[in-house]
Amino acid sequence: MLEIDESLKQTEPDCREGSESKPFLLRHPARTDLEVLVALANTPAMTKNLCSNWLPISAKGADSWFLNQTEKTDPTEFPFIITDMKGVMIGVICLLLEENRKQAEISVIINRDQWQHGYATRAIQAVADFAFSSPNINQPTLEALMAQCRVSCGSSRRVVEKCGFQYSGTGMAHSQHYNGMIPIDRYRLDRGVWYALRNWSGMGQSNAWSFGPNSGPKTYSLKGAA
Repeated sequence: MLEIDESLKQTEPDCREGSESKPFLLRHPARTDLEVLVALANTPAMTKNLCSNWLPISAKGADSWFLNQTEKTDPTEFPFIITDMKGVMIGVICLLLEENRKQAEISVIINRDQWQHGYATRAIQAVADFAFSSPNINQPTLEALMAQCRVSCGSSRRVVEKCGFQYSGTGMAHSQHYNGMIPIDRYRLDRGVWYALRNWSGMGQSNAWSFGPNSGPKTYSLKGAA
């Protein structure tokens, strides 16, 4: 039997049973965030399990990345900074639309000192609500959300499974960290499943998260179940 190094299993955040639910904010990246984002993209412990390459990896590239996020009229990437209620960064999460705009991928990184507080799980839930509840000209009829997990990272799989994502197969993805392909498990959350989970859980308009003050020209709102 193939044995996986235990340290690899814990290189993604997980939600510990019974952990406290702390409120948090999701906001657009500001130019002042770029240095931290570049540092994050170059921190192996944080990115070696990342299956999508969307963070700026250099100071030079960060400026063009930021302009692409703030000035593009038909964006396909929707990055958010996750902060606590005092503005301290907890992590980052991104919604990446596919070319046909019928599906999108969710990718999240939580700062190591904030693991095991449930932030990854609840940030994914918040962005899923945003994705399915906020149709616009860029993603008018989103049908499903996708997640990719490195096969050696069981905690990532547990996080997306908690959010209602269902296993849909295996594959390969390019890793910026390894500069090559890594094996992944694919997960999918259909709109119908999301809608059922929202209703079964009795979620109303009050959530433990909210979208913070806008740091760019666009405003994205969280509307609740559609």
